[in-house]
Amino acid sequence: MSVEAYLPSSPITTGLVALVAGLFSFWLLRRMRYNYPPRPGIALPLLGHAYSPMKTVVVNKIDEALEVLVKKSTDFANRLITPSVEMFTDGCRDIAFSNYSPTWKLHRKLSSKALRYYMQGPALEHRVHAALETALAEMDGHADSPFDPVEHINFIVGNILTGLCFGGSHVYKSPGFRKLEKFYKKVIVDFIGKKYHDEKKTFKRDELRHLVDHLILARTEAEVSEGDALVALTDAHIIQTIADIFFAGVDTSRMTLRFALLHMAAYPDIQAIAQEEIDRVVGRDRLPGLSDRPDLAYTEAVLHESMRIATVAPTGVWHETLCDTSIGSYKIPKGTPVMINHWALHHDPDAWDEVEKFKPERYLDEHGKLGPKPKSWLPFGAGKRVCLGEFVAKPELHLIFASLLQRYRWSPEAGRIVDISPEKSPLSNTPKAQKLRMERRI
Repeated sequence: MSVEAYLPSSPITTGLVALVAGLFSFWLLRRMRYNYPPRPGIALPLLGHAYSPMKTVVVNKIDEALEVLVKKSTDFANRLITPSVEMFTDGCRDIAFSNYSPTWKLHRKLSSKALRYYMQGPALEHRVHAALETALAEMDGHADSPFDPVEHINFIVGNILTGLCFGGSHVYKSPGFRKLEKFYKKVIVDFIGKKYHDEKKTFKRDELRHLVDHLILARTEAEVSEGDALVALTDAHIIQTIADIFFAGVDTSRMTLRFALLHMAAYPDIQAIAQEEIDRVVGRDRLPGLSDRPDLAYTEAVLHESMRIATVAPTGVWHETLCDTSIGSYKIPKGTPVMINHWALHHDPDAWDEVEKFKPERYLDEHGKLGPKPKSWLPFGAGKRVCLGEFVAKPELHLIFASLLQRYRWSPEAGRIVDISPEKSPLSNTPKAQKLRMERRI
């Protein structure tokens, strides 16, 4: 029997057959052109993975991650822009989520310059100490009784970031600070935007008060060297820069500190070693300072290990390819979302000895000093899109953590075991709410 017996002879049928054949050919040629990485599940001919939300490349190994972030950082420098991201960033005028462009490069350059200048002085240490003194006095009332320190950590971090950006400080546990945590978009307009314009009116280039002043100065100085390039860099970009620093700094820092305290309560022997180091280097009569940091290597290693184990931002901010490129032997087309799986990098048994064990010593050299950063430790990312606030967050977290260990010994609530496993989501790992005991040491 001939094939024609099974096929009605009509133009519509002929057209459908031609369409299917054409689509199959296109699919086959595209697969040959782009040697995609292997995918979970089964890809259906023609449909492929169209039943999934989107085609995304997930990078789980450090060599490929460094290829994306460093070696070919420009190829992967775009961001995955969604409607919610565009809304939240006022049309992608921030640094963290906007695409790679001449405006972005200038924006990043000026913001980095302002942060470097600001960090050269004692402002950060003063802000941290001021916030700590207020919070520690409040926390002393909970000594020897179980409580969850989440509100106090939120206050410390929020107070520091507010002072760093604008000067001044929050009222402790103020309604405004609670609103900040709940209504990001409203705060960008009503709080950050208003504060920025208020500070801009009183800006004096010979009397720099806070980070906003340094950002305004950096933009003013660039008007001479950059000329017309600055036309695209508006007040909205600076407001979004402050929002990047503010929200990223608040969220990641408070989660990191909460996990670090849970780890100390879970590992009392490690806590005791860190506290012995703090007592030896700093004593008990003053708060730890930035100048103590090189001599508090074990304490910093504890913090680094907590950041590895917890990985509060397991997927970071997603990238998107701005051209056809490759990862290893796999070809990746322009416009492909690429996710760096920081959780996988931090828990890769091929990269870490005793990967699930809490081992601060893995970051120390034979002399007990901080050694070179392990290649697979990337909580802040790397390359062109490395976290803008990394060199603020590291000393800030160290000062706060060392101060909390100096003053209190942390332990589980009586009869309970500390739960250090996170509440997981694709975007964040959150510590589980639980009470701890604090014993005053000084």
